[in-house]
Amino acid sequence: MRSNGRALLIGVMAPLLLCAGCGGPPLTAGTSGASCVGPYLNDQPPSGSSVGRLRPSAPGSAITIYGHWYTSTCNDTGGHDHLKPLAPVHLTLTLPGGAAKALGEFNADGPDMGFSTAVEVPAGTPAGTATVRDDQAQPATYEFKIGG
Repeated sequence: MRSNGRALLIGVMAPLLLCAGCGGPPLTAGTSGASCVGPYLNDQPPSGSSVGRLRPSAPGSAITIYGHWYTSTCNDTGGHDHLKPLAPVHLTLTLPGGAAKALGEFNADGPDMGFSTAVEVPAGTPAGTATVRDDQAQPATYEFKIGG
């Protein structure tokens, strides 16, 4: 019985350990291949952490959202192929209460095939969770808090 528990633990941990060196976003992000980092959104620049924002944004303020790894190229397994951007991506902001606002079209570029945009939190927005989502087949999302 003890060896079955060990085998189960190894079966669960093996995929996590195999991708430990990927250096990508949290495990909840989408993937573009079996072991490739997929596109993801957060509030950190390319050289920043993939951990999300902890403090809330105030109505009337702005938060910068970064898109990362919007590429069809996978070099996670040691390849050195030139990074090719995905087609332009459209972002949508959904505010607490459900109001949605198109944020525009963005083209991936740079060392992490990313982009950034300032997202204005409209004055008078009620407290709650806001979501930024892309228009990909497996959408990347980023949530942040508004108000206290």
